[in-house]
Amino acid sequence: MSASELRDEIGLPSLTWRSWLVLAAFIVTTVFVIRPLSFRVPLPRPAAIHSLWQHPATETGLGIPRWWYIGVHMDMKLTPWLVILLLLASTAIRFGDEVVHGFVGGNGIEPYSIVILIFALAYICISLDESGLLSYVAVHVTSRWGHDGRVLLLCFYALSCVMAVITNNDVVVLCLTPIICIFSDTTGANAEPFLIAMFIAANTASMALFIGNPTNIIVAEANNVSFLSYSAWMGLPFLGAAVAGIAVLYLTSMRKIPRAIAIDVTIRPRDMLRRFRQAVLGSVVLVSCLIALSVSSFFGVAVWIVTLPFGVAMLLIDAIIDLSTTRAMRTLESAPIPVTLSEPITYADVDASDIELQCAPTASQLAGSLSPTAVAEQPNKARIMYSARLRRRIVHGIHILDMRVPTVSAVLRRLPYGIIPFSLGMFIIVESLSEQGWTPRLAWLLKHMCPSTAAAVFIVGAVTSLACNVLNNLPMAILFSRALQHPIFAQVDDGSRRGAMFALIIGSNVGANFTLVGSLAGLMFQGIASQKKREIGYFTFMRWCAPVMVVQLAVSCAILVAELAVVK
Repeated sequence: MSASELRDEIGLPSLTWRSWLVLAAFIVTTVFVIRPLSFRVPLPRPAAIHSLWQHPATETGLGIPRWWYIGVHMDMKLTPWLVILLLLASTAIRFGDEVVHGFVGGNGIEPYSIVILIFALAYICISLDESGLLSYVAVHVTSRWGHDGRVLLLCFYALSCVMAVITNNDVVVLCLTPIICIFSDTTGANAEPFLIAMFIAANTASMALFIGNPTNIIVAEANNVSFLSYSAWMGLPFLGAAVAGIAVLYLTSMRKIPRAIAIDVTIRPRDMLRRFRQAVLGSVVLVSCLIALSVSSFFGVAVWIVTLPFGVAMLLIDAIIDLSTTRAMRTLESAPIPVTLSEPITYADVDASDIELQCAPTASQLAGSLSPTAVAEQPNKARIMYSARLRRRIVHGIHILDMRVPTVSAVLRRLPYGIIPFSLGMFIIVESLSEQGWTPRLAWLLKHMCPSTAAAVFIVGAVTSLACNVLNNLPMAILFSRALQHPIFAQVDDGSRRGAMFALIIGSNVGANFTLVGSLAGLMFQGIASQKKREIGYFTFMRWCAPVMVVQLAVSCAILVAELAVVK
């Protein structure tokens, strides 16, 4: 049987030049997501173009360069949409098909609802971090158990797990990475074991709940898995992976952890708690949100509909507390200060000859004093002055926002805005892969790799763990979710389908512990550590984490297979 006959028999669409162009675009996008590229593009200034014939030098009459440069940063925010524009221009994809379907979604995947859910949860978690509660807990743990390095390693691992379960892995990395670096600076202890323990724990614990990782949300939403059902299935694999991870890490790093550490007693935990009321109310909002998500599983309410009101409530709480606090401060600052004058001032003390009145020149006088060249340059100067005034007003508005609602402003600055263009763009590109025949081929390959439930769990877990270190875990989760939903893969039995789905979740979380490029949290972790003068290279990270990831993957997949064998 020829290749074309085999393709027709299994129902795979044929590949065209459009298919190969879409595949190349997907690969280019993932490369720039992992390794962004920056460069500058020169563009002519409009003011310089109008005066080009009159000013042959490199400067215009206004002293402005003829060329201005736009900084282009090919990263997760810009690259997907440039690729989409290229594919549209080449007619490889069509706006009414791939672009619209990728944005609106289908088969359980709704990109806009996923973005709303991520941002609502992100606001609650970041607001809790801005209050200082997470830093307070971390510093308290350090001061209480930090005298023994091995005990402190266990404490940081456990703390990271707990924080990642109730928030998400990104918040843990943002909060604990600077604290561990400061702890290392003040004590002289090697920061690497503690940083690695924190990172591994954050990625491992992020699989425990629906909200721990955007990949969990994508896979669960695509397969209509409720919050309670997700927690019931993933609770034991998370615990097994967490125990296996700390056991392997403890054995491999025992020689690099100091037994005795001199703790800086001048750093007090209560100094970390900056906003007490926000910390208390934020904890109440987060716990209430988790309870509501659990209850909503019985009523079939969409997760983003449950989460959005809690995010808005946290925003309003922050704004009300900020406004009341800043209003009280402004009242104190504007209180009148009594001034005593030694001698009163009267009108008789003012000499009229010292007062000089100046009138503004009229339009005719102003026009007569200007040369024709200067008159021609007035529109350009007016545009420049208008742009400068506009920039000053924007800066002033941001300053007012910072002064009136500092917590809201700080949280809004830290929200992951880059995930909006990135996730929506990747949904469209993955939809293009499906339309051009690549997703059906991946589904066919996975179907033949999953002859049984156990094989489906271990093979999909291993493949997705490796794939997220090539593609990054978020694009990988979108691509494999589409493949597991395809009618070709739907031909396998229910146990294999369910096992492959949960194995995909395990791979997208645990697989990020293999290399720094496995997840966006890894890239963020490397950047923060580098800012704190802690250079953790690609191979150094892999040497620490590869043994841990392999054992965690094996243990969590084995537990999942046991669960599937018991619950049929």
